[in-house]
Amino acid sequence: MDEVYLRIPRGRLQVPAEQFAASLNALARRLRVDPRDRYAAGALACGQWIADLTARHPVTGDAEPCTTERLASCQMAAAAVVYGWAWAPSGVDPTWATGVLAMASWTRGASRRPPIALSTHRAA
Repeated sequence: MDEVYLRIPRGRLQVPAEQFAASLNALARRLRVDPRDRYAAGALACGQWIADLTARHPVTGDAEPCTTERLASCQMAAAAVVYGWAWAPSGVDPTWATGVLAMASWTRGASRRPPIALSTHRAA
């Protein structure tokens, strides 16, 4: 397994590191097939932020490294965009925010469903 995923602070990652890595790889493949896929782009940006591969907050775009607390607030900000709450950050694509919300919710353990379907079989 890639060392990057093993360095993610435990409190930030409430899913197995192998599944997290598999979801990032699947999202990257999906985005290569369709670079206009805003859902995959949002979910991947959030995953990269969680993994410290970028310091850019996936909703606000601010240079703000991920912490457990910031991940929780990211989930809420994405939900605000998706559901059209009055305090939602402006200018955020709702489909992008749906991807961010799916990744943040799953990674935090608030959702059992990964942001992208993961293959359950292994190659021989």
